[in-house]
Amino acid sequence: MLLTNVSSLFRAVRSAIVPQLLALMFMQLAVAQGTDSPGCLPQGKPVTLSGRLVRVDERGYSEWIGLVLRRPICSLADPIDTFKGAVSGVTALQAVSLESEIVGSQLRLLVGKRVVLSGKLTQWGTGYQRALLVLEVASVQPTDAAGGALLSAPEPPPPTVRDVPEYEVTVRAGRSLKIEAGESGTGKPLRPASEYAPHWMTGGEVVYVNCRDGYGRKLTSSTDRQLITVDDDDVGFGFNAYPDKPLVIKFRCIRVDK
Repeated sequence: MLLTNVSSLFRAVRSAIVPQLLALMFMQLAVAQGTDSPGCLPQGKPVTLSGRLVRVDERGYSEWIGLVLRRPICSLADPIDTFKGAVSGVTALQAVSLESEIVGSQLRLLVGKRVVLSGKLTQWGTGYQRALLVLEVASVQPTDAAGGALLSAPEPPPPTVRDVPEYEVTVRAGRSLKIEAGESGTGKPLRPASEYAPHWMTGGEVVYVNCRDGYGRKLTSSTDRQLITVDDDDVGFGFNAYPDKPLVIKFRCIRVDK
C-alpha cells in the first residue's frame, strides 16, 4: 500500500504553507501505480536528486519536509519487498533523516533552498508516509552560496523555556490543531507553546499532548471527555486528529519536586 489515510491526509494538507507542492502531490495519486520503465530509479539503493526543500504544515497536527523535484521521476518496484511497487509521475518526495541528527538539522536549515540530496528511495506503507515516495537522506548539498552560508553559520540558540511552578494548557482540535500555554495566575503566555505542551501524531492519526518533562498533568476541563481516548502519565492525553466535533481540552502542568 503506497499511502494510507489518503482522505485524512487531503483534509490535513489542503491549506498547508506550500499549496503548490500539495497540488503536485495529489495530481500524483491518479498515476501512482506505475510499471517498471527504462530510466526509473531503484528503491533501496543510493540515488541523487535535486530540487527545492519545503516545509509542509498539516494544519498544526504534524510537520514534515518535502523535496519538490525539478522534473517528475518514477521508481522501479522493489525486487524483494512486493509491497513496494513501481511508482510513476512523482513530483515531490518526503525527505527524512533517520540516522543522522546533523543531516536532519541541515534539512531544516535549508527549507526554501535548492539542494542536492543523496539517499535511498523507499515506501513505508504506513500513515507516517506522507508522500508517494520517501527519500531517506544520507547527505545534503546546497546549490548556491546562500545555502552554504546557512550551513556554516552558528546554530541558532534554543528557545528560552521558563521554569515556572505551574502553567495552563489549552488544546483546540478540529480541522486544525492549536495549542496555547500560559502561566498560572498571571495568564502570561508561554512561548513557544510546543516547548511547554509537546505533541506528536501517530501514523494512525492519533494525537498525544503532554506537559514538558518534570511536570505532572491534571485535567481541568474538556468539551467532550469521551473524545479523549487516552489519559496516560507517560504519553499524555490522546485523541483522534481532525475530529468531526471540535474538541477543547484544558489541563494544568504542575512542577514535580525532585
